[in-house]
Amino acid sequence: MLYCYCSLIFFMITTLLLKGGIVVTSLNQFKADVLIRNGIIVKIAPNLAVTGGKVIDCANFFILPGLIDPHVHLRTPGSEYKEDWTTGTKAAAAGGITTILDMPNTLPPITSQDLLDEKREMISGKAFVNYGLYMGATIFADGKINVDEYLKSDAVALKVYMGSSTGNLLVDQTEWLEEIFAQAGKADKLICVHAEDESLMKQNLAQLKLDDPGLENKNDPTLHSKIRDNKVAYSAIKHALHLAKKHGTRLHICHLSTQLELEEFVKFKNGRISCEVSPHHLFLDESELGRQGNFAKMNPPLRTSEDCKALMEGIKSGLVDCVATDHAPHTIQEKQQNYWLAPSGVPGLETSLPLLLDAVNRGELNLEDVVKVMYEGPARIFRLREDALAESFREGTKANLVVVNMNLEQKVGNGSFGARYTKCGWSVFSGRLLKGWPVMTIVNGEVVMERGVIVGSSQGVEIEKCFRF
Repeated sequence: MLYCYCSLIFFMITTLLLKGGIVVTSLNQFKADVLIRNGIIVKIAPNLAVTGGKVIDCANFFILPGLIDPHVHLRTPGSEYKEDWTTGTKAAAAGGITTILDMPNTLPPITSQDLLDEKREMISGKAFVNYGLYMGATIFADGKINVDEYLKSDAVALKVYMGSSTGNLLVDQTEWLEEIFAQAGKADKLICVHAEDESLMKQNLAQLKLDDPGLENKNDPTLHSKIRDNKVAYSAIKHALHLAKKHGTRLHICHLSTQLELEEFVKFKNGRISCEVSPHHLFLDESELGRQGNFAKMNPPLRTSEDCKALMEGIKSGLVDCVATDHAPHTIQEKQQNYWLAPSGVPGLETSLPLLLDAVNRGELNLEDVVKVMYEGPARIFRLREDALAESFREGTKANLVVVNMNLEQKVGNGSFGARYTKCGWSVFSGRLLKGWPVMTIVNGEVVMERGVIVGSSQGVEIEKCFRF
């Protein structure tokens, strides 16, 4: 296995031994020590000893591979007032996430290699975890789609918004979508879609206005699930799946949210077609729109409790490939606006792992499932590491790890646990008591988070420079 030299990484401790923990892979659990030297896992075995270096007692703790979140919005460039590269990557580290993939719907949106390089310069040296960058599909002023720009770029994937969401990226015409899927299929490049049908959303809104002419004067967040209903998602995912099959395209469905979508997805799932679900669609239902208002407003919207159960079953059966936060922070002031003005999106980097660990403690999942959907699934889909097709982490790989305490109970609170480092300072899960939390995050061999506090340095690097093959 080849490793590239990363000049940004300097290790204060050349040797680190995690002693007496329980190592978790996607297949099993076993008690072992983990020896790290110069940022690389050199040995996983019982009863290891070192001379010099640092020994960390991990007795009664579980050691998982560092998690990968393939769907975050860190708001750089253009909206750093609600999240920036430092606060966002600190939030990731606090949540046990060691690699994030950042979306392109910024100001300006990342739609070319030049803009990608500009963003790269802005964020260099500011990351507390490793990262990759998306490009967004768009139509240029000359009427051409930017798929050629993507194919020659070093973006991790092309994000296609089939329905309007935060930002001004929208590609909803069949001829444009055909071109994207055809060219990406030939080049073996990954397409990720926000699958909501723009035309159906407009039809739903028009009908609602017809039924209630005073609708636009009402501040009613529950409208969100009516405008963007299940059929909106089903229509778009069906269209994307058929295009991927037709052109042999590598396709990833972002934030799948309904049982109806899963029933369609299972007909197409293969090694080139995958999907993710988000924690808010797993653990919250549409009643939260009535309870929390715009703080529970996101795209796609929250669904029924039956949909939540179907998504959880999809994880347990292996149908769902990964869990991704869709971390999309907005300020409290923005969320307190009228429904029609309040932006969609919720933060999630600090709560995704605790929510899944709490589900493990309740018997809904097991730790092996967590490794599958928060490490192996995204690693395989995005081809992030040479060992991505192998069993979890192993000797000879970069030391990106998270240590979890399955007995630790903490209540999520605004500005506190689960929302301490994200700049927006709030969580849609505020008030929820969760059992099972990350207590240490190791990035490239350095302890970055310890017992909920960021203690390391901003030494995260771009995956293009260190992890991709």
